Amino acid sequence: MKLPLSLAVAGPAARPELPALAAASGLVVLRVGAVLLRPWPLALAVDHALRPTASGSGVGSGIWASPVAVLVLAAVASVLLSAVVGLLDMASLRTVEGAAERIGASLRADMFQRTMTRSLRWHDRMRSGELVSRLTTDVGRLLDAVVAVTTSFLPDAVMLAGVLALLVAFDPQLALIGLTVAPVLAVLAVRQRRRIRAAQHAARTESGRLAGATTDLLRNVRAVQAFGRIDRAAAIFGTRNRAVLDVELRAIDVDARWTPMADIVLAIGTALVLVVGGRHVLTGSLSVGELLVVLAYLRDLYSPVRGLTRLSVVLAKAGASAVRVREVLDCDEAVEDRYDARPAPRLRSGVRFEQVSFGYEPGRPVLDHFDLDITAGETACLLGPSGIGKSTTLHLLLRLYDVDAGRILIDGVDLRDCDQRSLRDRFAFVPQDPWLLDATVAENIAFGNQNATRAGVVAAGRTALVDEFADRLPFGYDTPLGEGGVRLSGGQRRRVALARAAVSPAPMVLLDEPTASLDPVSAGTVIQAIRAMTTGPSRRTVLMVTHDRDLAAIADRVVTLDHDLAGRR
Repeated sequence: MKLPLSLAVAGPAARPELPALAAASGLVVLRVGAVLLRPWPLALAVDHALRPTASGSGVGSGIWASPVAVLVLAAVASVLLSAVVGLLDMASLRTVEGAAERIGASLRADMFQRTMTRSLRWHDRMRSGELVSRLTTDVGRLLDAVVAVTTSFLPDAVMLAGVLALLVAFDPQLALIGLTVAPVLAVLAVRQRRRIRAAQHAARTESGRLAGATTDLLRNVRAVQAFGRIDRAAAIFGTRNRAVLDVELRAIDVDARWTPMADIVLAIGTALVLVVGGRHVLTGSLSVGELLVVLAYLRDLYSPVRGLTRLSVVLAKAGASAVRVREVLDCDEAVEDRYDARPAPRLRSGVRFEQVSFGYEPGRPVLDHFDLDITAGETACLLGPSGIGKSTTLHLLLRLYDVDAGRILIDGVDLRDCDQRSLRDRFAFVPQDPWLLDATVAENIAFGNQNATRAGVVAAGRTALVDEFADRLPFGYDTPLGEGGVRLSGGQRRRVALARAAVSPAPMVLLDEPTASLDPVSAGTVIQAIRAMTTGPSRRTVLMVTHDRDLAAIADRVVTLDHDLAGRR
């Protein structure tokens, strides 16, 4: 049983919380000591206040002269011990759960950072809903295991050792009889853990698929309603939902079968001790109070045994989740900087593609020996049909992917020799899908420059013609746009994306089909905004890709791509 599994997966996230976890461990050990004292007030009351004497009255000699005083003392001791146990419980639980939540927050941050830096090839395979499931549910199950190991495994293990030592010292024969059921429980627990882990792995896999399908359907709810396919969406969701229900029910069934088996085996052990211990009382070798202490310790012995076996369920669930979390944290599929990477040049001479070949899948090149020169300050346009590789050139410039062959130069320096952060600072990118944050107009524009001021945001909005519609919004530039900018039209979203590029200090602007899917009036407004943004005293270098000839007309140079040639002037 790999007890530190959750901490091992959390790795650096758990390291700062080790002192808190150690403190919680100390508290639970103290709690075990208090629990081990709890049967003795009862034994004191039974043997020194309630046990009949030969004359029929209570015991009466020495400090035990008054049975009532003994009962009061036993009652007070019992209450105090219970209070100490409760306070230690509270302190340990607050300490460990606080540490677990901090570990969870740090682990989620590490996973999120990891996902943001993985290559787009990896993201193409990994659905966003699946990632959300791993960031939330799977991390939560790891935290459950952290808490369980500290508050269950450690005290149960200490309790088990303490009770065994006391029972052996008290009555070795009864201790041996009570332990006869332990091997049976151990065999059952090992078998149970294997079954639960397999069931939970299947359940987590199906849950991730459900999260992915749900995210996809909710993200495209307008298309679902527009095509009148709510029934189809419900069927897709229903299929995944039923699959999750089936595997979860199987997992519950595997878990539920354990409870009666364990309880029956433990009851057999208690019954054997009761019979043998009762005979010892009848022969006078053991008092009633002492038998009660033995039975109480036996209960305390079986409780951690039962707890440790049930802990295997929590650990099995955490084990299935740990595999999914580790797949994210251990993924090394990323565009990596070289060890000697340097800051990217400021783009004073231009950009050059030299014999560039690239494909998203092996053996299927999108660009093949592609050449292109763009002079600083020039507005160049790649014109051609969809699927020819126009957008791919922008992705390669941003180093979202690395070229398969050839090289791309910026001021004569290979992009792969530049660190990615500084390289991407040289470009302002307007994607074909002008994604917007669920934030205000101003916040969406400011996303293009971490040092953007309010005046700079408004100026960029004016340049990109955002102010034409922003002034009509309820709160102007401070109007929330909703998820994906749902409160704006397609053309308005494009202009906000252009303003985001305008506020950026980057010397080169990359435009990916900025007029796609727009009506002629909206497209004309966007073209006007592009003119205003890319011309003027501080003219920037522009590379735009499009199949819109009206947009291509504003370029200094147009390069036409077809399926036969890599590029043609």
